[in-house]
Amino acid sequence: MPAESRNADSGVTLGAHGLFVILAATALALLSTPLAAPAMPEIAKVFAENAQNEPFARAILSAISILPGEPSVIFLVKFILLSIPALFIILGAPVVGWLSDNIGRKSLLNVSLLIFGIAGTSGYFADSFFFMFVGRAILGLSIAGIKTATVAMVGDYYEGAERNRVIGWQGSAMKFGGVIFMLLGGFLANFSWQAPFLGYMLAFVILPSGLIALSQRLPVARATASLEDSSLPAIPLGSASYVFISAFLASALFFITPVQLPFYLRNAFNATPFEMGAAIALGNTIGALTSLTYHRFKNRLNFVGIYAVIYLSMALGYLVVASASSYAMALLGMIIAGTGFGLYVPNQSSWILSIVSQKRRGFGVGIVTTAMFLGQFSAPILVQPFIDPTNPAAVWTAVSYTLFGLAVVYVFLSRFSSRHA
Repeated sequence: MPAESRNADSGVTLGAHGLFVILAATALALLSTPLAAPAMPEIAKVFAENAQNEPFARAILSAISILPGEPSVIFLVKFILLSIPALFIILGAPVVGWLSDNIGRKSLLNVSLLIFGIAGTSGYFADSFFFMFVGRAILGLSIAGIKTATVAMVGDYYEGAERNRVIGWQGSAMKFGGVIFMLLGGFLANFSWQAPFLGYMLAFVILPSGLIALSQRLPVARATASLEDSSLPAIPLGSASYVFISAFLASALFFITPVQLPFYLRNAFNATPFEMGAAIALGNTIGALTSLTYHRFKNRLNFVGIYAVIYLSMALGYLVVASASSYAMALLGMIIAGTGFGLYVPNQSSWILSIVSQKRRGFGVGIVTTAMFLGQFSAPILVQPFIDPTNPAAVWTAVSYTLFGLAVVYVFLSRFSSRHA
């Protein structure tokens, strides 16, 4: 890891302490899902009565009754814990991206870390679906700020092959964070459904470093930007749409794992909360290791070709999960799928940074963050029609076939895409 990076445009340097803050904050951005996921079955039990008696819960169930499948307390828990943060990231990411371009990344990141810690921990005190809903909504806005600021900072300080290497580290930080948080969530869920929410207090550990280590000033010297650059659109519409769609698909199909795997493992193999967390953590561990080699994939393939690899590895892994006859075989499926888990985040980040102008980098990253979390938001909804109480593997079979189809399409498209597409 380089001790220091210097942006040639402005002379602003980033030391090892600053890079640590960016990577640690990036890891936190993935905390909302894995930390709470192992506790979802127990939360559904505890809040079952609330779903019938609480007006807010009844209203949400009524509103989502138009969606495919039959709404239940389990669906409601997944919707609030997983989809609501994603919804508010979707709504907030373009706005916070614009803010990062105009008020500075450091201010945005530190305020977001503070809000993240408060809103995440609030779940420990939740006694109603409404309370939990409000906390998860505010949490989503803070995640949008963290994710947008940290990715844009990598674009500010690095370029070329060095940027791809650091983006790989950033993706690895997210996945290793997912491993730690999933194991922590599974461990704490053995004590109570509330305990995992205390993990969000990790944001308060990083916040002091964020206040000290990062420069308030944007590395890009906006004052010297040319008039031509100022007149450019925020992002090239055609290329950005390609990135947006690819990021949405990969994210939605990845988030099938934290959404559905705990329930599948419990029903199929009577897994404990810790075993549920360990299975997801294993996939993220492989993903974290793969992320570290992202620059090697990029040296050989274009962005579209890398997405073909992502979809193929996830398809094979999910097919193994669907056919698993034991918990150990399900773990093998997570190992295979882990390659795809590790590539999709750095690939979408590198792609958007390669096409967005420097002055509009935060907004461009915000748009792709919206796509990523639109996928997360959609995951519980997309899998609902395929859930068969008599066949726990039905979801995994359907998703694996979908991924095989996408892999074929992206292999074809990659042959007609440039090296930079």
